Amino acid sequence: MRFHPLAALALDEITNGMKITASKPWKDQLLRLSEMGDLNPKLPSTLQGELRDYQREGFQWMMRLAHWGAGACLADDMGLGKTVQALALILSRAPQGPALILAPTSVCINWLEESQRFAPTLNVHQFGSGDRQDMLDAAGPFDLIVCSYGLLQTEAERLAQKHWHTLVADEAQAIKNALTKRSKAAMALQADFKLITTGTPIENHLGELWNLFNFINPGLLGSLQKFNERYAQAIENQQDQEIQQRLKKLLRPFILRRLKNDVLTELPSRLKLLYMSN
Repeated sequence: MRFHPLAALALDEITNGMKITASKPWKDQLLRLSEMGDLNPKLPSTLQGELRDYQREGFQWMMRLAHWGAGACLADDMGLGKTVQALALILSRAPQGPALILAPTSVCINWLEESQRFAPTLNVHQFGSGDRQDMLDAAGPFDLIVCSYGLLQTEAERLAQKHWHTLVADEAQAIKNALTKRSKAAMALQADFKLITTGTPIENHLGELWNLFNFINPGLLGSLQKFNERYAQAIENQQDQEIQQRLKKLLRPFILRRLKNDVLTELPSRLKLLYMSN
């Protein structure tokens, strides 16, 4: 039998206690899984600012997935600091290569400001000004390029030629539709580790979830047709709880979502009052 490498965790749970004959690549995946559990990543010393406990846990979770070779979906509620968690990750990985941030135009400025505030040792560039090709050619360790989704679409070929060490798609619902030029441009990007941040992994139908996972972990959910046959039709048309739980179990290692109520005790007093009043 053949399985996607990232299904190793779910399959290992199912086959626990059984005698299994497996190929070396599969055994290597299980070894990396074992190492991932023992990994205790330290926050980079150059990060300016204190992370709350849940934010530190988010950073460590992303670092473990990167060690495994898997992409991640950070789906925390709005206002819980997805940006600073991602910046801690980028800082930790910065010595090995360049990072690219994709974000809506209105959010790009926030990334530039937050990078200067929390990660001043990064060389932050806004893609679009100056010679774009020179900027991409020169990008290396400690370089962070912030690019709008609009420019991703118009400069798709140029951006796809660069290999990134870390790639973050912020408000990733912007690439949820597989048929759009924007989504196709995102899929062509090359990176060692891909992270999406979004408070809404699904807005309309499960096909959006498939597309986001096709970006961070290609092939894990199979083709869109197979995904619809195995999961979407049964869940959306028949409300099949067993199939829904099977899909959740497969995706659980790659999605981290905390709601405001989950971390209320860690929030500043003024935010507690705001959230409780809502």
